[in-house]
Amino acid sequence: MREASVTFRRYRAALLDYLSGNGESGLACAYELGRASMDEGSGLLQIVRLHHEAVNAILQDAASAGRSLPTIYACEEFLMEALSTFDMASRGYLTLLETRQRGGENSH
Repeated sequence: MREASVTFRRYRAALLDYLSGNGESGLACAYELGRASMDEGSGLLQIVRLHHEAVNAILQDAASAGRSLPTIYACEEFLMEALSTFDMASRGYLTLLETRQRGGENSH
């Protein structure tokens, strides 16, 4: 559980950093968090849950300041970048399967 809370704190800190205006470097951090999570064996749903928890924590503060909607849109962009590694890996896997299937069909 301690590892999960460390991961949550890292993700939330990176998301807050991005929301504070760190544009491309913030998105690069999201990509690295996604890549590291995939390397550690985390699944897509674990990343989405982590993101959801971080957004909920951040929105509690943003709601009182009247900044909820812009914060939600920015959080979505951060999530898309964090998930891009999973997307690339799954597309690569599907391409590999298709290539193997076509190779098997050509050998008959």
